[in-house]
Amino acid sequence: MTTSSEIDFAPGARVVGKWRRTPYQVERKLGEGANGKVYLVRRDRRWFALKIGFNTVDLQSEINVLKKLSQAAGDFRHFFVDADDAEINGSVHSFYVMRYVRGEPPDVFLKQSGQEWLDVIGLNLLRKLVNLHRQGFVFGDLKLENVLVSRYGQVELIDFGGVTRLGNGVKQFTEVYDRGYWNGGSRTADECYDLFSFAILCMQLLGSRRSCISPQLIPQNRSVELLLEELEADPAYSGCKMFLHKSLTGQFNSSLEACKDWQTLRITSAVLGSKSPCLPAEAGRWVAYGFAASLLMFGVALYIVWS
Repeated sequence: MTTSSEIDFAPGARVVGKWRRTPYQVERKLGEGANGKVYLVRRDRRWFALKIGFNTVDLQSEINVLKKLSQAAGDFRHFFVDADDAEINGSVHSFYVMRYVRGEPPDVFLKQSGQEWLDVIGLNLLRKLVNLHRQGFVFGDLKLENVLVSRYGQVELIDFGGVTRLGNGVKQFTEVYDRGYWNGGSRTADECYDLFSFAILCMQLLGSRRSCISPQLIPQNRSVELLLEELEADPAYSGCKMFLHKSLTGQFNSSLEACKDWQTLRITSAVLGSKSPCLPAEAGRWVAYGFAASLLMFGVALYIVWS
């Protein structure tokens, strides 16, 4: 019997649903996580991401979350596409299909497009978290590998294996992004848990040293104080040091408050004509357009959710 973890589809392979009989052609592997593998697939000239899970129960839980998010108004509407089983080498394996967005991890995108784009990426990522939290979930496993950035700094979250209902124990996390790893709080799913991970992600993208952000630290050396000392020591954080400080110490009441705070930093910087709080002054006109578009879409999204 072949287990799901042993399956590795080659480009050109066909995956056909056992019940719906919908065919998908595999183009390439997109990634592999703790609970499954994700492939870029094609159906009728349209591109999707197909995930085959290692554990049927865990995958079904993920499917249930995605279905709920897809039915609600907001960024995740129609994110979920299909779910079925496939017979592979005599065994039945579950999979689901979701929307595919072409993009790069944030660190790769910034290397290609310029560090000034972090302003826009940060706003769009916080906007995604606000939308997710309003639906009653936290992302849980927020890290560079689970974020894709496309043109004009648009952001998509991928791999929903760590999504957890508010108030429950976080299902899946990566140590260096985990609040509990730094002895900075519990692993109970709340909005500040995601904001802590967001701060670590920003530190990885901004910091010139990043000497303390390591999964190899022994337990007695892991502390939020160590991270705060890094904020003080590295001038690369100077512009958004207070925002990161509040995120790391759980001072935001909600992700919406954090999003507004980030937005205020950007607007204040633009009004004063100073350089970006986080980034160099030489932001191009496309960054300005992208940021303006992000503000507009954020306002529209909030209107749709609250109306």
